[in-house]
Amino acid sequence: MLSDRERETLCEIEHNLSDEDPKLAEVFEGARLQAPHERHRRSYLALLVITALLSVLAIALGHLTGALACALVAGWTWGVWQRRTQPGRDTRTR
Repeated sequence: MLSDRERETLCEIEHNLSDEDPKLAEVFEGARLQAPHERHRRSYLALLVITALLSVLAIALGHLTGALACALVAGWTWGVWQRRTQPGRDTRTR
């Protein structure tokens, strides 16, 4: 967490940069907005692929409990991914 003074200094630097070179400020703003979403998408996709492969491997080896556990993790990952990509949809019951 930044202190109030540090936050003010950071805001001044951002304003100075945007005044001097607006295109540079747009590039930084675009990167800041896209980076977390892309990182999460890759993480969820990697987790889905890994759990699917582990489920198939566990079934091939005859370990049904491990396959069920991996399938549950894959389902949970899919659900979280869907909730994050469709934020307007509320799946909670009231």
